[in-house]
Amino acid sequence: MAHDQNTSGRRCTLVLPGLLDLPPAGRESVFAQAGRLPELECFFSRAQKQRFSGAGFEAVLFALFDVVTPADVDLPVAAVGYVGDTGRSAAGWCLRADPVQLIPDRDHLVLVGPESLSLSQAEADLLVADLNTQFAQDGWHIEAATPTRWYLHQSDAPRLRTYDLAQVRGRAIGEYLPGGVDGKQWHRLMNEVQMVLHISAVNQGRQAVGQPPVSSLWFWGGGETPAILSDNKRSQWSQVWSNEPVSQGLVALSNTAHKRLPENAATWLSAALSSGEHLLVLDDLLCCWQNGEMAGWAQWVRAFNREWMLPLLNALRRNEIDELALYACNGSQFTLSRTGLRRWWRRKKSLSVIAARV
Repeated sequence: MAHDQNTSGRRCTLVLPGLLDLPPAGRESVFAQAGRLPELECFFSRAQKQRFSGAGFEAVLFALFDVVTPADVDLPVAAVGYVGDTGRSAAGWCLRADPVQLIPDRDHLVLVGPESLSLSQAEADLLVADLNTQFAQDGWHIEAATPTRWYLHQSDAPRLRTYDLAQVRGRAIGEYLPGGVDGKQWHRLMNEVQMVLHISAVNQGRQAVGQPPVSSLWFWGGGETPAILSDNKRSQWSQVWSNEPVSQGLVALSNTAHKRLPENAATWLSAALSSGEHLLVLDDLLCCWQNGEMAGWAQWVRAFNREWMLPLLNALRRNEIDELALYACNGSQFTLSRTGLRRWWRRKKSLSVIAARV
């Protein structure tokens, strides 16, 4: 691509889950809460849209770092996220084992995600200690890197296919239990986990004061730490800006420069001094959706439009960045150049219309 003479040579790529990849049910109402968002509408209406192989937040991140995994195994989200959370590589096979609540609904059990539990780190550590005592003979070692992200380490890799936690939140778990050759064995292990948690002093104490118990673990994202790049080479990204563990793990494994995500685009534009490809991972919107905070979701979208999209579009106009790309984690990527930004005849469409068409 030919650049203007006064360009900085920076290209900005945003990963923004939780905006266009919302389930259709209830989507219209949350978009209505956010109201009209002129800059976001301008971006999506004038950007070039292409299909992208990654659909889902973690799948997009892995694809952007060119991590190749066989089609019939899980993405090794646990092993990579463990690096991001702890700064260490997992020894052997690693599986996410996140604390969840299972709520009876007629003849089903519906999963409520770990964020709703409001666990403290001390409670998480005590629950993990109970589980490690019980399952040491099975070769398990569970570690609570954070109150909501737990990791199970095992020397032998089971033949297992799992479903991402994001796919199961708010749904009956029956169709999402672990599959594969060893799937049935893990159904039994899940039942044993639930019995250990049921009698735990931590859960009894939580219930005594009206707090929800940790009733199960959700196993997903198993695998070994992938070799992303060899010979100390870096990825395509000049710098990655993120506070999220999976992208931070990919950064560490690919020898890529990394900084914490700044609070807004103006701060980023002042701090991103190097030319080349800059990747920014903004996952707060996904967290709002996962927590069921619809008012918070609408507030965050309005703030993103004002604090990120507006300054970035202005920077594109002023040649301070060469190109602005966005991965919506719904199977689409959007790319906007300065030439595209000048396509004033492309009528702005609301986010609800854009989401319905992608």
